[in-house]
Amino acid sequence: MTRSVMIASILVSCGTAVAQSGLDLDRAYASELRAESDARSSFLGANTASNLDIEVMMQARYTANFRDEQNGAAPLGDNDTTLGFSIPRAQIRINGQVTDNISGRVVFDFGDAELAGRNTAGTATLLEAYGAWAVNDEFTLLIGQWHNPVVGEEYIAPEKGLAVERSVTNEFFNPGYTQGVAGIFSGDNWRFIVAVADGATYYGDAGSINSPFNSSGENDFGITGRFDYVVSGTWDQFGDFTSWRGSNYGLKLGAGGHWQTQGNTNPGTIPNTILGSLDEMDITLWTVDAMVQGDGWNAFVQYIGHLIDPTPTTGTLPDFTNHGVIVQGGVFVNDQTELFARYDAIFLDDVLEGLTGGTESDLHFLTAGFNYYLVPESHAAKFTADILYSLSDTSVLDAFDLNADGAGPGDFNGPTTGLLGLSDGEFAVRGQMTLVF
Repeated sequence: MTRSVMIASILVSCGTAVAQSGLDLDRAYASELRAESDARSSFLGANTASNLDIEVMMQARYTANFRDEQNGAAPLGDNDTTLGFSIPRAQIRINGQVTDNISGRVVFDFGDAELAGRNTAGTATLLEAYGAWAVNDEFTLLIGQWHNPVVGEEYIAPEKGLAVERSVTNEFFNPGYTQGVAGIFSGDNWRFIVAVADGATYYGDAGSINSPFNSSGENDFGITGRFDYVVSGTWDQFGDFTSWRGSNYGLKLGAGGHWQTQGNTNPGTIPNTILGSLDEMDITLWTVDAMVQGDGWNAFVQYIGHLIDPTPTTGTLPDFTNHGVIVQGGVFVNDQTELFARYDAIFLDDVLEGLTGGTESDLHFLTAGFNYYLVPESHAAKFTADILYSLSDTSVLDAFDLNADGAGPGDFNGPTTGLLGLSDGEFAVRGQMTLVF
């Protein structure tokens, strides 16, 4: 079967699935109304739901990957095509009220997309477990484990994104989940978040996010800050990338920073790093982004960078800095169909390219597709299809051994992104059904 025929078959099958869907739309819409107050997306403060609220979010995905063989590398043969179904996310979210101003939230995930493939598929992993105390209208205190809010694209809940999956650039830079204490200061059109926590998971740290304080994978500590300012519009507009038809114009600007250190306290040796055995490693991250929304259209742009300062057990290593950009937009062609496109890129330090044995330091990716919302103006039930195309040699990504089991195809996060690496050029065709109930 040729690739074109295979792609056409995939899209026809996906369209048939949408046409035959027998979802209870009223129930889905009611669930979406509850989800609008999702604390993860907004970090506005304590959950105000009464009693205990349980929500489920699941994504069923089909991915077909096509690769070109590298010159001088072992031939892929029939393995140049890889396809199949997966459940990248199956989350149970529990919110409860202790008092009028104290609430709690616990989130379990049976997929592995949120942890960049480090979770055993089908095993429940604790993503979030925190208490929120709304001290007053301007200040909320969080204590526990939550999603690090510094990166703009990662700040949006997965069911409220545009594409099937977040960008490759986001997967490279985002700091994941952490444990600690955070304070949220807010006004009518601004919000500032500052956190002191265990830091982020980077460069082969395969330890559990819910790890004991003396784990060898623990960072010493990290400091995170993010500031958001709504120039025009309301906060409710910016809990997702989508802007429904009839929406008002809105503009939000954001900036964030993160710093962490590891190896200065016991245990002092850092395991499972692509840079070899390290005694210490400091990471400084910075980012700026802008989100604009209008009457049935939206746009988002982000720049992100980080500086890695490693101290090896023996010898020396230079510092290196990586940069990334994301540009995306979407527009509705009718009340239920949204077209979108995205460009993102990673600009690796030449030092890192040499250490990993890659052939390119500038990596470029294009994504284009559509969303079909089964419930108009709701993320509770939607079908997404897109094509992710790598304009660059992806072999360098495989050096980022996130599973700590030796670099191999897809170790950068192939199951999530759909890119498997070891290729002069590749693309992935992806289709996904998202349900929130």
